[in-house]
Amino acid sequence: MSDGSQAGSKPGGAVPPGTAAESVETVETDTESETYWILRRDQVECLASSRRQDLLDRLAAAGDQSVKQCATAVGMKPSAAYRHVSALLEAGLIEVAGTRVVNRKQETLYRAVAPRMRLARALDRPDLHPSLSRVVYALSRQMARDFERGLGHGDGQCTGSDRNLGFYRHVGAPSVEVMREINGHLDRIAELLWRQPEPDRPLISFGWVMAPVGDEGRDEGRA
Repeated sequence: MSDGSQAGSKPGGAVPPGTAAESVETVETDTESETYWILRRDQVECLASSRRQDLLDRLAAAGDQSVKQCATAVGMKPSAAYRHVSALLEAGLIEVAGTRVVNRKQETLYRAVAPRMRLARALDRPDLHPSLSRVVYALSRQMARDFERGLGHGDGQCTGSDRNLGFYRHVGAPSVEVMREINGHLDRIAELLWRQPEPDRPLISFGWVMAPVGDEGRDEGRA
């Protein structure tokens, strides 16, 4: 499940011309067959769970997986993972990819319905804002869980050009030009992360939240 970057296309849902999602010039990509826009209320509500977000993101990144593989990847019992996988399947966010036989037992394989599962256009729907708030709360919980696991991960790098562990928060008032540049960088980061994963490289988790927070206290602080 992606964050709110803006490039892409619309197998999962359309957006009216002239809305915010269409108005910013971004990275040019041919992604029509790779992108699913999550716009149905039941699908957004389904993702108000950090576990389901993690499972969906891993299926989009890793491809076909069994419930057992999903459970191992996210550190859950298979029975718990099965309930979340079933919810994602019922919501139409994942699909059955086939079956395989392991130790003479048949396993069902699942995959995300598209490599790029995106929520950005749901921000143009005020009726979905309460659900999106719950999604972002769950995302923040998952990011905190990922960071905690990353602190003890053998592949964690805190410095250098191969850094894959860190955090950042800042409150500022960028100009229109700087905001355009920031959004361009975020779109570029998304495109880089959507590239085919390298099989010999560790998976990383990357997330961001951006929001206007008001001007309370600015004048008093300048006095």
